[in-house]
Amino acid sequence: MEHIAVALATVVYLALLLLTYYALLKRSPPGYNKPTKKELAVIALMVVAMLVFLSLLFSGLQ
Repeated sequence: MEHIAVALATVVYLALLLLTYYALLKRSPPGYNKPTKKELAVIALMVVAMLVFLSLLFSGLQ
C-alpha cells in the first residue's frame, strides 16, 4: 500500500509543479510567455530525477 501512496504523491507533486510553471508562464507579459529551451531542459531533468528516485525507493522497499 505504501508503494501506491508514494507513487500517487509523486504524480501529484509533478502535476502541481508543471501546472504552477504553466500558470506563471501564461501570466507573463507578451514576449516572455514562451518557454526557453533551458527551462524545458530543467523541467525535464526534474521529472526524470523524480522518476529515478521513485524507482530507487520502490526497489529499496521491496
